[in-house]
Amino acid sequence: MSRPREENIKAAVMQCFTVLLLSLGLSLTTLKALLPLQALWPAALLCVLFSLAFEGLYLLPLKKKWLLPVGLLAALGVWGALGGGPVHTVIQLVKAAFLALRGIPDAAAPYADTARWAVCLLFTLLAAALAWDDTLPLAVFAVVTILALIFIFTFRESLLLYALPAAVGLVLMMAQGREERLSPLPLAAVLAVLAFFLVPGKPQAVPQLEKISTDIRQFIEDYLLFNEFRTSFNLASEGYQPLDERLGGPAEPEKHTVMEVTASRTLLLKGKAYNEYTGLNWFDTLSSRRYLYASPRFTALREELFDLNRPVIAGDLQPETVRVRLLNDGTTTLFVPGHTRTLQMESERMVLYYNLASELFITRNLQAGDSYTVTYLPYIAGSRATAAMVEACAAQADAHYSEIEENYLKLPRHIQQEIFDIAAKAAGSAATPYEKALNIMRYLRKNYKYNLNVKEPPEGVDFVAWFLIGEKEGYCTYFATAMTVLCRIAGIPARYVTGYIAAPDQTGIAVVTGQQAHAWTEIYLNGFGWLALDATPRTDGDSGGDDSSDPPANGPTPTPPPSSTPTPDPGTPTPAPTTAPDESPEPEPPQDESLSTPTPLPQDAAPPPADPLGSPAQPFWWIVLLLLALILLILFRCLWTEPLRRAGRKPDQAAEILFAAIAALLARRGLRRQPQETLHEFAARVQAPLAESRLPSLQPLADQLGGKLYGNHPADPAPFRRVYETLRGAAKPWTRFSLALKRAFTFGKKK
Repeated sequence: MSRPREENIKAAVMQCFTVLLLSLGLSLTTLKALLPLQALWPAALLCVLFSLAFEGLYLLPLKKKWLLPVGLLAALGVWGALGGGPVHTVIQLVKAAFLALRGIPDAAAPYADTARWAVCLLFTLLAAALAWDDTLPLAVFAVVTILALIFIFTFRESLLLYALPAAVGLVLMMAQGREERLSPLPLAAVLAVLAFFLVPGKPQAVPQLEKISTDIRQFIEDYLLFNEFRTSFNLASEGYQPLDERLGGPAEPEKHTVMEVTASRTLLLKGKAYNEYTGLNWFDTLSSRRYLYASPRFTALREELFDLNRPVIAGDLQPETVRVRLLNDGTTTLFVPGHTRTLQMESERMVLYYNLASELFITRNLQAGDSYTVTYLPYIAGSRATAAMVEACAAQADAHYSEIEENYLKLPRHIQQEIFDIAAKAAGSAATPYEKALNIMRYLRKNYKYNLNVKEPPEGVDFVAWFLIGEKEGYCTYFATAMTVLCRIAGIPARYVTGYIAAPDQTGIAVVTGQQAHAWTEIYLNGFGWLALDATPRTDGDSGGDDSSDPPANGPTPTPPPSSTPTPDPGTPTPAPTTAPDESPEPEPPQDESLSTPTPLPQDAAPPPADPLGSPAQPFWWIVLLLLALILLILFRCLWTEPLRRAGRKPDQAAEILFAAIAALLARRGLRRQPQETLHEFAARVQAPLAESRLPSLQPLADQLGGKLYGNHPADPAPFRRVYETLRGAAKPWTRFSLALKRAFTFGKKK
């Protein structure tokens, strides 16, 4: 709130006390919600020290008081950006705060000391900024909103006690403020009542409002703050990686049902892709960030990762449709074919995210009954249509290719010469990367045997060497790993992929079980994108089959021989999935850029309704309508309270209304009317600055308005209107916008 130039001790003490109460109320409430603190006196002491410090800054003879705290924060930001600040700690503190507000109080415990400093500094700075200027509406709204959000997210009425200092601070601000500054009080009262009744599980909770509260929280967490640990698909959960820490060993595939797939042909449904081979196992080093699929901010990244604009040449191949329905509870990972074009979610809360490893996943674990529909381009390795498209794209420019090579050509240094010799032999005399990859696939199918009951690899022995030179038999992880490594040796970017095989019967339906979990290879071809190749032999009699022709719609399933595959048993319970915590938040993404695997989220605003992938089947339409209604209400208020319109509705008060609007515009130029000034004194004081800016004088207006107010003489509104329009036209767009909002949120008497 503004103060006269002659500062006095009483005003300074009252100002400092107001800042202290506001910072205490906000800081203690927040810290008590985040941390299981028994003693809050250290935080209270910090608030006292910070309040005194900021009040001292205000007493300095500076015109721009806010420059000091803002400059301090900017310096800390630059320091952190240059590597000197605790940036990582701040990120972890934000993550811990989100988890603590969602019911895990121990999440923020390791950062208790940092939290005290950060929270107290932040809210004291906010309180000082609100109290220094004439911003009571913003203060009321900001304080009540922050406290309401804390109550809604933590469901703890006991926090009301810690919020009392903030309430007292607001009362002090109001007592020192002006009448027209109390406009947000009705809105603040509504927020307080809503916060009280939206707390779930309390006797006074209204079921409908409780559901709205839950939906709002869920919406915010799914679209903006998705930073939870999530369960990612892993072949180990299906029995195809029995050694967990490394590849190989006798496999015992699970028999439980996973999903029902409706399709026109046999499909490889990709779940996860891995880029780094160590000699013992595959690792994904690219998925430390997660991105909201519907976010327009990362459109280019999404198009690159999922080949949405590849092949770069349009072909005659028509998209096909696949529908997936979960038959059992699963992980967060979605399973889709390559070259997916659209994906429609058909169940609630299926909010789609992705990472740099091209994994698609949602914000919760999949549940039995969840379903989604995919359209994709059915490019199949070895088919004539695929060969023609690969050849047509080979000569096209592909700006993404060098980055792909950097990530998907790496090999461990220990790979022995015999493996290089096998790669050269398998690739043969083929001239193109695509033909080399096909030759390698056929070589593995022809010369190596499928077997689940293999020996466990010796400790410290490279897995590919053990398979290709030693055992010469294995199952899908053996063939896929060998195929990927041999392709990389041949100079073809390749990655190891895991997921499921779906082989529909004559009715077009495939019931996929844990036995159909699978691993294969994807190679990247210039201008074409990623293409799946499965080196695992299909049958004993088809180990070296030629794929040069287009396969039938319901072709043979690339599963192991019947003798090696036990009969599925739908009654077997689902094994517990492997939990894969995501790593760090996206700076911007909500790193997943949320915090996931991130971000942000950066956080972004709610996704646009029309996106090629990932729109929820049942969008939060009521929230959209509520936001639209709020926006329309604000627009209506802006138009309704516009001075010219108000003057038109009240011609007898037009002069007063327009002069008040003129004074508001002049106040934004630093020409504020002082409380003790008369109209004529104010007009005389601003005469010189207005003349310098070539703006009209206020003297004639002051004469007319004074005559009307004190002599009951009529005032012609025309000159008032002309001066107002001139000043409004000379004002900056932001000034006009902020004044319109201020008028819209000012209720009661308007001067």
